[in-house]
Amino acid sequence: MKIGYIQYSPIVGDKDKNLETIKRLIKNNSGDIFVLPEMGLTGYPDATKERLLGHAEKLDGYLVTELTKIAKENNTCILVGMPEIDGDKVYNTTVAVGPEGLVARHQKSHLFMEEKNNFTPGTNKPFIFEWRGSKIGIGVCYDYMFPEFWRKMALDGVRLFCNTANFVSEYGFPMMRARSVENGVFSITTNRTGTDSDQEYKGGSEIIDNRGNLIAKASNSEEEVKVVEVDLTKSDDKNWNNINDLMADRREELYN
Repeated sequence: MKIGYIQYSPIVGDKDKNLETIKRLIKNNSGDIFVLPEMGLTGYPDATKERLLGHAEKLDGYLVTELTKIAKENNTCILVGMPEIDGDKVYNTTVAVGPEGLVARHQKSHLFMEEKNNFTPGTNKPFIFEWRGSKIGIGVCYDYMFPEFWRKMALDGVRLFCNTANFVSEYGFPMMRARSVENGVFSITTNRTGTDSDQEYKGGSEIIDNRGNLIAKASNSEEEVKVVEVDLTKSDDKNWNNINDLMADRREELYN
């Protein structure tokens, strides 16, 4: 499977400009799945509940409709973040959109700092969807801090972890490498770039193999698209060596 990241700087509240950026960057880059930043469709720095309500959408709205067109033009699946509205609740949601429309969505499970004042935490379990023969798992930014979140997906057969992020430091990247190592699963972590409201975002998006090795690394400040071809079935092999198996060696009776 050809997997990739698309790193860029979304403009707060400018949906059309952000969609244009995605369309421009994905053009002429053939891939089966692309991971974009958290809130990559609308931006959200220094968001308040009122501001979020101003550009939050339902999942059958304009953003997903337009993203479907881009996915269809490029015969791919696009994962990107947006504020999802449901009644009076707003979720920090990452959608997976393919040529036929919405494939999956994950509402951010673990809210970070001021997000707790503005978003509703997601209630769905770690979300898995199947794409072109492989199970894919979705996380959003601070979800990286909770190993049990990713272990649940690995136990359910996920071959690729996708984390949409708005990191302001490099801290999240070694954590996602650890998630790949401890579960034997490939991962893509896509960060945004640029500055909003005096907050600088660090870029540095990464693709990691199922043994924690770095396959691709983006710059800290530039727009960038990177696609690599990998054999995701390697994630099915949990043998760390000829004696140890990452899943079979678990002693669940000690952890409960």
